Amino acid sequence: MNRTARTADRAPRRRMSVDRRREQILDAVRAVVDAEGFHAVTLERIAATCGITRTLIYQLFGNLADLLLAMVDREFALAAAGFLAAGQRAPAPGQSRFAAGVAGVLDAVDAAPATWRMLLMPGEGGPPELHARLAEARALTRAHMNEALQTADPALASLANPDRELAIALLHVMSEELVRLRLQDPTTYTVERLLAQAEFLARAMFRKPLAAGPARP
Repeated sequence: MNRTARTADRAPRRRMSVDRRREQILDAVRAVVDAEGFHAVTLERIAATCGITRTLIYQLFGNLADLLLAMVDREFALAAAGFLAAGQRAPAPGQSRFAAGVAGVLDAVDAAPATWRMLLMPGEGGPPELHARLAEARALTRAHMNEALQTADPALASLANPDRELAIALLHVMSEELVRLRLQDPTTYTVERLLAQAEFLARAMFRKPLAAGPARP
C-alpha cells in the first residue's frame, strides 16, 4: 500500500450536519410512507436505511409519533409554499387565471409527487395530526381562492354562479380532482390535457375573464 492510500485510509470521515441528518431521516420516512403507508414506518427500519442508531432518532425527533408528525409538517409546509406560489403565477397569453393557477399547482405536484400523494391520498395508519393538517390545507385553499376572486372581481360580475361560497367550493373540488388524476396516472392525465379541462371549467364558471390582480410581495 502506498503512502497516498494509507493517508486516505486514515483520513477522518466528515460527519453529517444535524440539519442534513434530519432531512435524511425525514426523506427516508416519506419514502416508506409513499411506497407502503404510515403503518410500515418503524424506528428500526428508518435507522437501518440511514445507517444510524435508533438512539439518534430519539435524540433528534423523539418517539415514532413525533417523527411521523415532523415529516407531515415538513411536507405540509412544502405543499403550502407550492400552492401559494401557484396563486401568484401570471397567466400565459390566452390562458385564464384559473388555468394558470392549476398549471402552477401541477408544476408543484410534479416536483414533489410523494408530498402531494400523502396529502391528497393519505394511506391508512397516519397520525391524527395528519387529518388536522389536511383540514388546514383545504381551508387555506378556499380562503386563497376567495381572496383572489374578491381582489380580481369585487362585484362578482365575472361569476356565472351568483352563490360565491358554492362557486369557490366547486372550484376547489374540481381543482383537487385534476391534481389527484395527475398523481394517479400522469401518463394518461398529461398536464396539457388537464389544463385544457381547466380552461373548459373556467369558461363554465366565469362569464368573463378575471382581471389580473396586484402582484404579491
